[in-house]
Amino acid sequence: MSVSLVPASLKLSLAELLPLPEHFVHQSSIHGQGHVARVMVHAFRLLRATGHHDETTRLWAAVFLHDLARTHDGHCQVHGGNAWKRFETEECLQRRVALAGITAEEHAVIATAVTMHSKSEELERTDPHWRLTALLKDADALDRVRIWDLDPSYLRFKESRGMVGFAKELFTRTDGVIPTGPFHFEQVLAIAEGTEGMYA
Repeated sequence: MSVSLVPASLKLSLAELLPLPEHFVHQSSIHGQGHVARVMVHAFRLLRATGHHDETTRLWAAVFLHDLARTHDGHCQVHGGNAWKRFETEECLQRRVALAGITAEEHAVIATAVTMHSKSEELERTDPHWRLTALLKDADALDRVRIWDLDPSYLRFKESRGMVGFAKELFTRTDGVIPTGPFHFEQVLAIAEGTEGMYA
């Protein structure tokens, strides 16, 4: 099976790329495994489109962690910070991130991105953590198509604004169709790669 969307530098199996349903505090069809799988696809496509390949492992980690501490599906500005607190206390999450090659020195920028993704305020573009945070926010925002609440003008990268049609198609083709579990991302990825040809 082709895995062309997964950056070659990311040394994890397809099953290791995505949290399992039991990793989520809140079992949700809106912010659960399916959402994170689509955000992961958007993140990988953004890396390729923007050329920010040096952010690959950090962005993967930020996507993996970003919604694990949600306790409900409503508006919430603290679940990002709570997700990072979980990371700091749960060895299984720390091991997964370390397996990808993330070093302790990289934790600060990932913490900022995960914490800020759920907040309405933005970092200054001069902030050294802006780029990773903006990539996560845009990848996450692209899946807002699932709740009919995406305004492309708020997206931070011009490349993101060109991905809205793909995001809608990916959601339509995957939502409620693929069972959750260890093979979820593999199946979402196959559909994403098949869908890409429509938006080349």
